Amino acid sequence: MLVILATRHDQACGRLVADWAGHASLLTCEDLSVRGWRYCPGGEMGASVVGASPARARDIEGVLTRLPRVDESELGNIVPGDRGYVAAEMTAFLAAWLSDLRCPVLNRPTAACLMGPHWRRERWVLTAAKLGIPVVTACRSVPAATQDGVPHLPRGSTTLHVIGQRCVGSVEESLCRWAVALAEAAGVGMLRARFTAAEAGPAFLDADYWVDVADPEVSKAILSYFAGR
Repeated sequence: MLVILATRHDQACGRLVADWAGHASLLTCEDLSVRGWRYCPGGEMGASVVGASPARARDIEGVLTRLPRVDESELGNIVPGDRGYVAAEMTAFLAAWLSDLRCPVLNRPTAACLMGPHWRRERWVLTAAKLGIPVVTACRSVPAATQDGVPHLPRGSTTLHVIGQRCVGSVEESLCRWAVALAEAAGVGMLRARFTAAEAGPAFLDADYWVDVADPEVSKAILSYFAGR
C-alpha cells in the first residue's frame, strides 16, 4: 500500500488516490486522532490509521509527503485552545514516524519541515551557484505596509519536476542535469525547480517540493519510483 500524507483540502492528492485505486490511501491529520496508532522506533511492528482504516507499518510500501507541518486549521475536532499544542505534537510525531519507516519516502522529513529541508530561495540559489549552475540573483524588498519579504522573479520560466533520478517537464538535457543535481544536493528525491527561459540562456530561479501531482507524467513517475524501489 502506498500512503499519501496530505491535507484533506488537497484535491490533487484526492484525485491521485482515485487514479491509483487499490494501490494508495490518503493519510490526513484527522487520522492521527483515531485510536489504533502504535509507534515502535527502529522496527516494523508498529500500526497506523490511514483513511480511517488500520494499517500495519510493514504493509506500507511507500509514502508521498505533501504536508510541510500539521496546521491548527486541520484540527477541527480538537478544543480550540489546545490546537496549537496538538498541531506541534502531531508534527513531531510524524517527523519521527516518517524518518523511521523503512519503505521509500518522498521526501524524508527534517527538523523544520515534513517535506524535506526548509530552504528559502536564497539557500537554493546559493546551492545552485556552488554547483556551477547559472542563477538569477535572489532579491527581496520589504514594503512599508508589510514585514514579509517579497521575492521578485522574472515572468518567463520553465518548470521541471524531479522524481528520483528522473526529470519530468523538459527535454533539455542541461536543465534536467541541473535539477537532478539540486535534488541530490538537498538530499531529496522529489523536487520542483524553475529556470528562466531567456534568450541569454537558462538560469536557476527557485525550487521547492510542490511537484504537480495532477500532471499525468509526474503521477506516472512517482508510481514508477515506488515500484522500482
